[in-house]
Amino acid sequence: MGLYQGCIFWSSSVSLVDGRIEETHTLQEAQAADFHHTFYFSPEQASKIDDGECGFFWITEDGEVGAEWRESLGRDIIGSIREQITVIEWMESMGNKADENEQEREREDMTGFEKFQQKIKDGILTYLPGEYRDAAVEIVHVPGNNDQEQTAMTIKREGQEMAARVFLDEYYARFPDWVSDETILQTVAGDYLENESKREWAENMRESAKDFNTIKENIRVEVVNRDMNKESLKNCPKKEIEGTDLLAVFRILFFEQGKECANALVTNELMETWDMDVETLYETALDNTAVQMPAQICSLMSVYFDGEESLEPGEVFSEEQEMYVLTNPQKSKGAAAMLYPGLLQSIAEATQSSFYILPSSIHEVLLMKEGNGMGAKELQSMVTDINQAQVPPQEVLSNQVYFYDGKEQKISMALSPEETRDLVGNREMATAGYEGMETEGMEEEMER
Repeated sequence: MGLYQGCIFWSSSVSLVDGRIEETHTLQEAQAADFHHTFYFSPEQASKIDDGECGFFWITEDGEVGAEWRESLGRDIIGSIREQITVIEWMESMGNKADENEQEREREDMTGFEKFQQKIKDGILTYLPGEYRDAAVEIVHVPGNNDQEQTAMTIKREGQEMAARVFLDEYYARFPDWVSDETILQTVAGDYLENESKREWAENMRESAKDFNTIKENIRVEVVNRDMNKESLKNCPKKEIEGTDLLAVFRILFFEQGKECANALVTNELMETWDMDVETLYETALDNTAVQMPAQICSLMSVYFDGEESLEPGEVFSEEQEMYVLTNPQKSKGAAAMLYPGLLQSIAEATQSSFYILPSSIHEVLLMKEGNGMGAKELQSMVTDINQAQVPPQEVLSNQVYFYDGKEQKISMALSPEETRDLVGNREMATAGYEGMETEGMEEEMER
């Protein structure tokens, strides 16, 4: 196996012009396609391979670059490949158990994660420079979005008060069981040292954040759920989004040489230092976000098939049954686009429509025209199902569906609290096996 830009892969395409790796795939993807590259590489890459613009290679069990015609790659191309990747040791457990192991990991067995934490804690110092030999390794829990805890590791040398940290959840999700401990520990150690080298810079950035004029253009607005963030946001300023169960919160992005290197939520203490109120902060952050992360609207079908062609407000709902994705070009925290001044109303006026807003995640929302054949209860049930089955807990935006009324020019809950309670109650009863039972029979069953 190989590691390329933090991702594990088995096969890849490489440019025969400059030797750069262009597309990578896992062994499981290759197996699912019966090892025919045409079926699991993108059409563009498959065409390049077939036309001779790109070469196809894989990583053998002994760590070599394998190809059907090795000489066709040439020594220079193979040398370039080796410079771009890290070879990962195959473990005996890989073989036929790879799929079984991945399925077990997907069940998120916390006992397994606890063992993973202990393995990193016990072994990490061996892969760090000598000055870390007597350092104290600590596992800490950091609150995240939706009050979801993240597990981090810090390493403090003697006399060191502050230390960098790495989040172990990310490595547990990234590395399957068959990846060797050595590869995992080398990766974590390398990332930790990089973070530690930037710690002084990060502390300077936090100090500079006290001067509002220095960082005001780097403040962004994000949308999160009100009820799911009572603990994580208790020390942060927030603005309630009228008619919804959502909050607008504020985050500072820190840049080095034009690249985002760190970020932090605005706290009440920092806002007081700025001598600023929430409304002014909201206007500043919203203006920044709308300009620097502009809204992007595309049909849901184009996301999967046509390359996400961006649409103008008047082009939305051109297909009656279609859903449309509202996000930003970065596909990050894009649900905030629903707050951009005048955007929802411009869609309503251009299409002469009112519409539902489905909270897909904190990164995007879906728009669906009213009267498309699906009612609010059906849509809300669908959102809840998807949140439970597919969306990571820290990225859930809401289980509610919203409705934008073009005539009233306002957003509201699509269902009343009573309707939502009834829907939740019916879903719970259906899950328990009572769906479709007659009332009398149901009462008898519940008495038992």
